[in-house]
Amino acid sequence: MSNSSPSPAPAEHSLLKKGGPDDTLLAMYGKVEKRLAGQLKGHLINVIGCELALELASSDKAKFTDWLEAQETDSVYLQYQFGISEPPIWVRISRLFLTACVDCFFGGQYDGESCATGPLNRSELRMIERLGEAVETSLSDSWSTVCESAVRYSGFVHDKDDIEMQLDDDDILVAAARIEISGHGVEAIELLQSVDGLVSIDPQHSRPLQRDNEIVDPSWQHSLKDSFDHVYMPVRSVLARPTMDLSQLSRLAVGDILPVAPTDNVPLIVGDRVFAHGSIGEQNGGVAFKIKHFL
Repeated sequence: MSNSSPSPAPAEHSLLKKGGPDDTLLAMYGKVEKRLAGQLKGHLINVIGCELALELASSDKAKFTDWLEAQETDSVYLQYQFGISEPPIWVRISRLFLTACVDCFFGGQYDGESCATGPLNRSELRMIERLGEAVETSLSDSWSTVCESAVRYSGFVHDKDDIEMQLDDDDILVAAARIEISGHGVEAIELLQSVDGLVSIDPQHSRPLQRDNEIVDPSWQHSLKDSFDHVYMPVRSVLARPTMDLSQLSRLAVGDILPVAPTDNVPLIVGDRVFAHGSIGEQNGGVAFKIKHFL
């Protein structure tokens, strides 16, 4: 006869039960949502270039599988990774709102009815990237009130069947945002935060900051320094920045020579910053740069 003990039942979260063990997580996420509405409005206005009103409802608890089955309207789904949380944050953008954003971005007004269909066009794809960055910034700014972790936009899918959550607990929090644009109300955005994701974030949120007292692992520090030593950076020098009017540009032809004034103050640029100054000379038959001083 076997004496094997039964497998333990999976832990049940009580995130939305007032006074439950996870009630502090609900309070934490409530702070994020309160800030998120204003952040989203401001960043979306910057993206599409026109005024809008945004109303973000408090999250409702739902089952992820039920929510996914209910998705019938054409939408795009933006994926975000937050800190140490493995389950991603998903943001649904309705195709109707995407069309409105494209129309307003190009200086028009949204009529409240038009909606692109079929495969995403080039303008929509570019707008999705702009919206992805705007939502990323909004989420990062909102979460910064309770936790020091960045939110990273990691792409989108157009088919709901491509959405992956990999949840142990099927519970999610869904916050719907209604947006009024060009005088028309649109059920525009839904934000999906998994309960599993919040639970995994909680230790990071609760951990006291002790940066000054932490002991740095020498092996880790050496490994990090060694990794940085092998990071490649774009380095360039600018010999001259001549200017000419359009009539001169239009007359340029192959073989024309643009005069360059000699200088001993040529900048050496790393990335987007001037790193040093020097002069241009010759070495072993080739053009060389001689560093005179660092900044």
